[in-house]
Amino acid sequence: MKPALFLISFALLSALSACYYDNSEELYGTTPCDASAVTWTADIQPMLQTQCVSCHSGASASAGLDLSTYTLVKGSLSTVTGRMNKPMGDPLVMPPSGPLSTCNLTKLDAWVAAGAPEN
Repeated sequence: MKPALFLISFALLSALSACYYDNSEELYGTTPCDASAVTWTADIQPMLQTQCVSCHSGASASAGLDLSTYTLVKGSLSTVTGRMNKPMGDPLVMPPSGPLSTCNLTKLDAWVAAGAPEN
């Protein structure tokens, strides 16, 4: 009877330990992130469109922050970068689903450092 109990325990333990969330950046490190030629149209605007504009656009933009156009983003850069660079767990981190990937943050910071050009 003991071998059967051992097998059941082993199977149960194996099943439980197999259920966890894999974060590829934590498991494998980051993939190369080319932030040498970041542009508004290829990098920043698509990222904001995917991560931010659903809540931050139009007349009822969340927190009164509209990020739907280059001009509006450029006028709010300190707010945008400040909120996106907050650590996980901070109640003010944006987007609320969790921080952006390291690569996206690197690209955003590189774009801002270059003067946030509309290119």
